[in-house]
Amino acid sequence: MRNGYLKATRFVRNGVEPLLVLAAVAVLRRFGLGGDVPLWVVAVPLTVTTVWMQPQVQLRVAGGHTGRRLWLRIPVHILTTTATMYLIGWGALLAVAHLHILAVHLRQSGSRAWRPAAAASITGIAAGQLLVGLGALPSYLGGYPSHGLALLVALGVATTARTLGAFVSEREQAEAATRLSEDRFRALVRDGSEVITMSNAQGDATWVSPAARTMMGYQPEELRGKVMRGLFHPEDETASRELFTRLLASDSTVEHSAELRVRHADGSWHWHEIIARNMLAHPAVHAIVSHQRDITERREAQDRIAYAASHDGLTGLANGPTLHRDLERALAQGTRYQYPVAMLYVDLDGFRTVNDLYGHEVGDRLLQTVSHVLRRITRDTDTAARIGGDEFGVLLTRVRNAEEALQVARRIVEGVAGNAAVAGVRMNVGCSVGIALAYPGGSDAATILRHATTAMQRSKDRGRNGTTLYVEEEVSAPWM
Repeated sequence: MRNGYLKATRFVRNGVEPLLVLAAVAVLRRFGLGGDVPLWVVAVPLTVTTVWMQPQVQLRVAGGHTGRRLWLRIPVHILTTTATMYLIGWGALLAVAHLHILAVHLRQSGSRAWRPAAAASITGIAAGQLLVGLGALPSYLGGYPSHGLALLVALGVATTARTLGAFVSEREQAEAATRLSEDRFRALVRDGSEVITMSNAQGDATWVSPAARTMMGYQPEELRGKVMRGLFHPEDETASRELFTRLLASDSTVEHSAELRVRHADGSWHWHEIIARNMLAHPAVHAIVSHQRDITERREAQDRIAYAASHDGLTGLANGPTLHRDLERALAQGTRYQYPVAMLYVDLDGFRTVNDLYGHEVGDRLLQTVSHVLRRITRDTDTAARIGGDEFGVLLTRVRNAEEALQVARRIVEGVAGNAAVAGVRMNVGCSVGIALAYPGGSDAATILRHATTAMQRSKDRGRNGTTLYVEEEVSAPWM
């Protein structure tokens, strides 16, 4: 019972307009303005229209898609309405109903509806006027003026239909362009390799793109709020705050970037390049928008290149240019903080004989053994370098006096002599060490290296496994 009531209610609601027209015709007939044909004759096209307007009928006629079979669906609707217009005697004067029907089908089927609507309207009005002229239908608008009025109305309906169709077509094109843009954006966001985030003025993430799953291992919703800010490496927190401060102080025309380490879901740290804009003032965005991509491989490659450029490939020690650079920096700091710097120049004794007897492969392994000795003896703040061939340099920062530098030199001599072995075979190899001290403001890098080299030659002249301190006579060191 209830289902029947609901069906009847839907039927009336979907066909209420023809039913209202039928009621209006009944009222007009009481005043002699509704034509003289029987009311049931008027009711026939109105009933057909009521049934035709039901959604299930429209879908069935259209084959399940309201955009199809327009040249059947719309003309039937307009022609049944036109029949009612002429049966009650008012003819083309009521053609405004055609525009209402057109509006309904434009909403349902889009801009293509205007052509069948205009054609059906002109055809219906022409047929109606022909029947009026033949006397087959009554008309309150008799005579030739009624035909002129009908012509004007038909032209007006056709041009209005074309205008509405063009307007709807432009709107459809704009909507299609918007949908295409949105689809592209969704595809880029969904399938892109970059993580896109939107944050508020407090830095809390309000939206994170799906790429967070593939790139970082997090679900996007896991990173909302303050979570994202907590993923930066402790050593990069200052840089992340500086980036955010710069963003807040700028607008959307300025792009800011930074390279920061971010913790992924598996606990590993990855380098991210973050490029962001402040779009808080943008009416459609209201957020700080950032793009993040994983540059770990690039950073590692850069680190490898930088390491190769600053280190000796055989021993892993710093190379000559790096030693010179570190020496210049140490001298500047020594001058600023008032402490001496020591430069040790180490040259192996008997190394050429090893190469001649055992070959370069054994010689290379011996050089690696010497590098291990230097690493073990020096501090993290010092620099041990291979200058070239069998020559090494050791930079000692913040030494108290010459005696401290001499002690390190003696340990190097003892370490090299005591560990000069390859594959368990002892090598008759030692080293000579020259030491030069640079006091605050007293020397430059080239000079201190030259002094250390001179001291090493003097040590070598005295015999192997010796140490010699170079001290310029004119330089005084009150703390020695």
